[in-house]
Amino acid sequence: MVMKSSHVNIDNIQGSIWPRLPKYYETFLFFKIKDTDAFKTHLRSFADKITTGAQCKEYFVDTDDLPQATPGKPRKDTPPAQRKPFEAVNISLSYKGIEKLVMQYKANKLDDELHIKGMYKDLVFEGPDQPERLAPEYKPPPGYQAANDDWRVDGLFIVTAQTDDKLQEKIKQVQTAFKIGTDSPSIEIAFTKKGNLRNADGQAKKAEGGKVSLHGREHFGFEDEISQPQIRGLDPEPRQGEPSSVSPGWIFTGLEGDKAVQPEWATEGSFLVFREIEQKVPEFEKFVKEQSKSMSSFDDGTGEKLGAYLMGRWKNGSPIELDPNNDKPEHVFANNFDFDHSRSRVKNTKCPFAAHIRKMRPRADLYIDRDDSDDSDDEEVIANKQVINSNVIIRRSITFGPEVDEEKEKEETKERRGIYFLCYQSSIRNGFNFLVTRWASNKVFPPNKDIDEGPGVDAFISQRNRPDHPEGHVSIFNKSDDDHPHLLKLGYLPWIDQRGGEYFFTPSIKALKTTLSEE
Repeated sequence: MVMKSSHVNIDNIQGSIWPRLPKYYETFLFFKIKDTDAFKTHLRSFADKITTGAQCKEYFVDTDDLPQATPGKPRKDTPPAQRKPFEAVNISLSYKGIEKLVMQYKANKLDDELHIKGMYKDLVFEGPDQPERLAPEYKPPPGYQAANDDWRVDGLFIVTAQTDDKLQEKIKQVQTAFKIGTDSPSIEIAFTKKGNLRNADGQAKKAEGGKVSLHGREHFGFEDEISQPQIRGLDPEPRQGEPSSVSPGWIFTGLEGDKAVQPEWATEGSFLVFREIEQKVPEFEKFVKEQSKSMSSFDDGTGEKLGAYLMGRWKNGSPIELDPNNDKPEHVFANNFDFDHSRSRVKNTKCPFAAHIRKMRPRADLYIDRDDSDDSDDEEVIANKQVINSNVIIRRSITFGPEVDEEKEKEETKERRGIYFLCYQSSIRNGFNFLVTRWASNKVFPPNKDIDEGPGVDAFISQRNRPDHPEGHVSIFNKSDDDHPHLLKLGYLPWIDQRGGEYFFTPSIKALKTTLSEE
């Protein structure tokens, strides 16, 4: 048996995976290969321009902004004129693209059936997606035969920069390298998606009465990407009370912890999920305000508390588990907590079992427990608290669309806005797919909670698209002396619209220079 390496060569990995691409502006160029031989030639020449993890780390160290150095550290919101320039480009390939590029593909193919299948077939036929709700670019054109998936894109360029003008310059470099706009292009851009951090241009108003910057927040107003897995060997060891670090092979293929047997060329790559999610802010705010009226402990007139309990954190990033009333500023961005089920098995007046952050990272909800003892000296309890689930992803999302026009959009969304959700993992089935289909939409997960109706579903992910789909709910204990939770019915979740996406593989720099571009 060949031992897999535990070492990650940051000069060989693409920077979007780790530590992340420095960005205020980000454009996604989805492409199809027109001339395979020409593309290989162009890719071989362009491979040295692909931004590595080492280059990104150097930038973050220079700017004292390395994300993993201080987990939960609030983001810097630097005005455009003061930002240190950094432009980046990464490339990922769908199954269709890799099949065209890898010689003797059957003997060297990737072991991930969902990457082969693609998001459309995965989540339409086996998941929650409905074709009529998807954007046209993520589904077959009218008239395509079901067995024919040649409509799928071959790859994706991710281009980032600190200012929009520099982003456009970097995009032109990609276009020039692959002869786009000439008589002999090797690729064609199928479609483009443009994102940016909120307040990227430095012109937006501040949130919460002028106190808080929008930078780092998604459109519902919550701080995003606070709790990320710490990769062993790359990131500092977690601090006291934080989740344990994870094996590099849970994110990178071919390394220690990766259960699949991948071809040698795929080592230090990672599977990328790209998903477009529209957010309807007025509808969300209306829902939490109206539903709060029937919950005495949550009726603050704004819906802020109910929204926070559905998320699992207040908008400022403070976790409900440590800060149930948003009156402990020392816990803002905190990650040093556990959902200790030994004290909350029967009822939970803190973070709801179905809160988004609890569904996506259950922590102690996955510990095995034979009784309700809270004895920290019990050997079995101690042993069980070393258990780490491998269903982890690294998120690299970005917002898109304008800020809400408070005059025009008081009751109903008029402009498209939301999140381009990106995540990396060594197995799509074990990562993204598992979280969405097995945890988020499962009303009895987390398990072993003595609630008749079950904990409920993730209000930010689970979808009810048709009348014949069961209506979702979230069980929330209204007051500490309640014997039964309040059953918050979610209806059709009118504030979230899953628009589709695609599955990709992000190769190492070595793979780009050899296997994927060899003649």
